[in-house]
Amino acid sequence: MALKEIFVRRKFLIQKEFQLKYVGFLILTILAISILVVLTVNLSIWAALEKGVSPQVQAVVDQILHNMNVLFMFEIPLVLIISIFAAIIFSHKVAGPVYRLQQAAMQVVRGDLTSNVHLRRDDELKNLSSAFNSVVDNMHLLVAKDRKLITDLSAITDTLYSNLKDNKISQEEALVLIRKLNDLVGELKTLIMQYKIEKS
Repeated sequence: MALKEIFVRRKFLIQKEFQLKYVGFLILTILAISILVVLTVNLSIWAALEKGVSPQVQAVVDQILHNMNVLFMFEIPLVLIISIFAAIIFSHKVAGPVYRLQQAAMQVVRGDLTSNVHLRRDDELKNLSSAFNSVVDNMHLLVAKDRKLITDLSAITDTLYSNLKDNKISQEEALVLIRKLNDLVGELKTLIMQYKIEKS
């Protein structure tokens, strides 16, 4: 990922609760592993020293352990700070798409079937956003077909009503229009029956 792309993002904390939980979990894990490593190294070296070494060797090892522990005291916070930034950036790659999916889903709930989710090149959940876009596109096509059928039905019923009212239509012409109506109703039923509405 290019450095420029990281700083193009306007907000890094899109879904604060999710991202902060992720960051907290990562920091606690790194901290626990760091403490475990420091304790293991110290205890292992002291266990080896107890087997009997000269005071000079013990003094040298003690100095090495002291220097190592001081280094750990500076390195662990630095690793934690770097990890916090890395975790926020990485969690944004998940939280951003989740936020966009939620916003698009709310638009669909309000009846807007024109919304699609567009993710950045390096964002996660691309398969989910593609599936969401496919669902919305499919719904859009079905509703467009429904609208066309309803418009056609309305036009035929208006014509039939008007002609029957003014006696401008023969019985055969009326039957032709009624057959067209039945065909359109059949198409509409076929479209509607594609939906499963009964819960298992």
